[in-house]
Amino acid sequence: MPMGQVIIGFKIYPKSIETDLEKLRDDIGKALPNGTMISKSSIEPIAFGLSALILDIVMPEEEAISDKIEEIVGSNGDIENFEVLSQRRVLRF
Repeated sequence: MPMGQVIIGFKIYPKSIETDLEKLRDDIGKALPNGTMISKSSIEPIAFGLSALILDIVMPEEEAISDKIEEIVGSNGDIENFEVLSQRRVLRF
């Protein structure tokens, strides 16, 4: 039986308004393990010129992989904070 997939939605807050959010998205994408990818991204204005990066990351449904992804996201030096917005299974018909 093939392994399922999970999508985790992140809201990522940069350390500075000068942070290039497209570069930040690319850096996170390059750091993800094989079989994991960014499926959707957008930039959401917050306040006072600060914007957040919204990412949906698709990953195999494996034990502890979400912890590993959170560790990768949190280890980027340009990120002040992040939150998990959603976690859902990919449904295939």
